[in-house]
This record gives sequence, C-alpha cells and structure tokens, in this order.
Amino acid sequence: MSSFGAIGARLYAWFNRHPESNRAVVDLAELRAGEPVLEVGCGPGVALELAARIAGAEQVAAVEPSETFVAMARKRVPGADVRVAGAEDVPFADGSFAVIYTLASMHHWDDRDAGLATLCAKLRPGGRLVLAERLLDKPGHGITRAQIGDVTARLTALGQTGLRTEQRRVGRKTLVAVISERPLAA
Repeated sequence: MSSFGAIGARLYAWFNRHPESNRAVVDLAELRAGEPVLEVGCGPGVALELAARIAGAEQVAAVEPSETFVAMARKRVPGADVRVAGAEDVPFADGSFAVIYTLASMHHWDDRDAGLATLCAKLRPGGRLVLAERLLDKPGHGITRAQIGDVTARLTALGQTGLRTEQRRVGRKTLVAVISERPLAA
C-alpha cells in the first residue's frame, strides 16, 4: 500500500470503508476491554475503529506504511497510537500486546519471515496473533493453502503454540486466519 498516492489511498478507503472482513478479523481476534491491541497494516482504520470500541481507544495501536492511511486512521480513531511502519519494524517494545492482528496486509510485507518474527516478539506471554488473508488458489493478493503451511511452519519455529486456521465466508470470498499464541513464560 505504501506505493499508493494520497488520491489512490482515499479511493481505496472509500470503497473499503465497511467491508465485512474487518468485522470478521476483529471477531476472530477475540478482543477484550482493556487489552492492549496492535493492528498491522491498518489502512484507513476501519478494523482499528471496531477494535477501539471493544478494547478502548487508548488501548489500540497500529502500524501502516502509508502516511496517508496513518493520517486517516488517526482521524478515525482519536486516542489510538498509529505510526508509520511496517510489520518488520514495529516501533513498540517487545511483549507490549495481548493481541496482534492483521488483515490483508501480510502479502504486502517485504520480508514475511522477519515480519512474523517481529510480531511474535511484540506479543506478551499468552498473547494472540491473528493473520487474516483472502484464500487464493494461486499466489497473489491473499494466501494459498501452501503459503498457509509455510506461515504455520514459521510460527511453529518461532515457538508459537495453539496454531489453528479459521475460515469465514465474506461475500464471494473466503477469509482465512492463521491464529497462534505466544507461550506463557516458563
């Protein structure tokens, strides 16, 4: 999304302002009031707004590489900590979040393995990671079953536990989420 200009970002935001996929990923994240939450690749902030209604605006944070989207998300969710960054360089302390989720952004990451490692480190013990993408038959703007296997293997290697996938039908598309947890401290 970082290659979007301001006009492209605003058009994207207009046509994607209330998609059911945002509600689905927030539901899958099982947010609770008062939990610190991070959205990676927040776009214009639609899911961030939904998360803020549950966790509280002061408990939600987001990173997004597009400055235009960051400005839109900050306006949409006053009180949220929204910063210009990508999944590979999340500017928050390790162990900061009870939940981290992303929707339709992982396929944009420059280095998926580095992004996954960074997000796992930012979770506190017992924290949940929800990686949601559109299910595809071949590589593109989403994730294939083979790529799900690669992501699951990487999360396992990073020490994540409780790995599972969930699918939701959203309009004519299938949303798939890879969900895992950071183990509790020994």
